[in-house]
Amino acid sequence: MRPILISASPGFKIAYLFLFLLIGVFFAGLFAGLILMIPVIKDYGEISGIYVDTIMQSIFAIGLPAYLIVAWTNNKPVQYLRVADNVKQSYNIPFAILAFIFSYLFASFLVQLNKGMVLPESMKGIEEFMRMMEDAALETTNLILSRKSLSALFLNIIVIAGFAAISEELFFRGALQQFIQEKFKNGHIAVWLTALVFSIIHFQFYGFLPRLFLGAILGYLFIYTKNLYVPIIFHFLNNATVILINFFWGDAEWYKNIENISITPQFVVLAIFSLVLTIALFWIYNRLISKNNNNDTNSRYNNI
Repeated sequence: MRPILISASPGFKIAYLFLFLLIGVFFAGLFAGLILMIPVIKDYGEISGIYVDTIMQSIFAIGLPAYLIVAWTNNKPVQYLRVADNVKQSYNIPFAILAFIFSYLFASFLVQLNKGMVLPESMKGIEEFMRMMEDAALETTNLILSRKSLSALFLNIIVIAGFAAISEELFFRGALQQFIQEKFKNGHIAVWLTALVFSIIHFQFYGFLPRLFLGAILGYLFIYTKNLYVPIIFHFLNNATVILINFFWGDAEWYKNIENISITPQFVVLAIFSLVLTIALFWIYNRLISKNNNNDTNSRYNNI
């Protein structure tokens, strides 16, 4: 595809990206409506609408806008998005898995912390509106996760975990984060600004802090590995874990207790330990990458 906006500044790239997102929302709704007119799909009722809408939003509002803007502003869009090569380092996939495991407890702590946040009395109307949106989102999520057939499980993993992970990482890490980094010339600013947008755009205030943390982890995975597959794997694991736990143990007493766990001093200590382990993992990975790069350089030098 020929880049037609090759001279666009990073600021304009970001503006185009969100403009195409808005256009994509319109087309996603249009196509979802047309698909839901098909009798076979329509017969499944509300649940089919949720799946079709999710798929259309993932494609037309998130994934496609990201690819189009990158393709229209770059000569090599696939390379720019860091999806041209397979994961080269043998420890990239274990890195993503360990990052997910190590950070999970701290993310859970942020979930409980965020649940207890109360806005000032002067913002009571805003708080009630946000809780209403949260309840509506929770109702949709519970409707999807409450289905206990194997076909529903596989569909949830494909649509809720797979589609979301691929499309959102294309948009936020592949496109937006790199555009922001081009503008500010700073990887940390790019990671945290993208994570902030990533959390805000979900319109769920009571999931803001854990989603901000998740966005930062995904951003640093992308920066450290220079490969979009790695944050996609992490994102998929995060979503799939929620789906699998709800499917197999959603009604278990221990799971209900964990969801309503209070913030105790022990929980705080474990959460801090989780955060320290996560930071240490990134530090170790960076050392391994640096060591491998030095070895590759020395090997090429010795062969001259």
